[in-house]
Amino acid sequence: MISNKIQNILTDSINKNGKATLLVCGGGSPLKIFEELSIANLEWDKITVSLIDDRVVEESNPDSNIFLLKKHLLKDKAANANFISLNDNFADLLKANDFFDVAIIGIGPDGHFASLFPSMINSTDFLNYDSDPQVISTGLIGSPRYKRTSMNLALILKTLNIFIVAPNKEKMIVIDEGYKDKMLPVYYLLNQPLRRIEILKTF
Repeated sequence: MISNKIQNILTDSINKNGKATLLVCGGGSPLKIFEELSIANLEWDKITVSLIDDRVVEESNPDSNIFLLKKHLLKDKAANANFISLNDNFADLLKANDFFDVAIIGIGPDGHFASLFPSMINSTDFLNYDSDPQVISTGLIGSPRYKRTSMNLALILKTLNIFIVAPNKEKMIVIDEGYKDKMLPVYYLLNQPLRRIEILKTF
């Protein structure tokens, strides 16, 4: 299974700490992993799940990342997971965790990840790894255009195991470019010195 390593990390954290944390992205990239995890034999009642970003819309809106999670991840065996909304309860997430165990991150064709877009590259708070870790709010941005909440890079890097999902060859090309092109937001994730980033191919 593609998600075996993620499952092992979560299990190890539960065995060592009595709990585990899983941060996930929205979009289509992680859906194959979500479906695998939803039926995994994990102690889901000891796992906290949250999003690295979300659109500021009702949870019932199909464009909501929470809507997507409920449809593809927080079901079956994973229905017992503890979900914390980044839009409403992110302070609870930060208070309860000095670090996170796993982050599953997708990227867009413009190299954005989370809701960190090319227009934010010159903002020190968003994509600098040594900024204060925080959840940011944006204006109307992205496609579809919504106001958004997002972890900044510094907060994402509080995660011990970070996976970028490549669902197809086109996304692999973006990732390869991201190692060298400073105009792509993912450059700042791939080239920071704090965490090793693992590429997870699902095709």
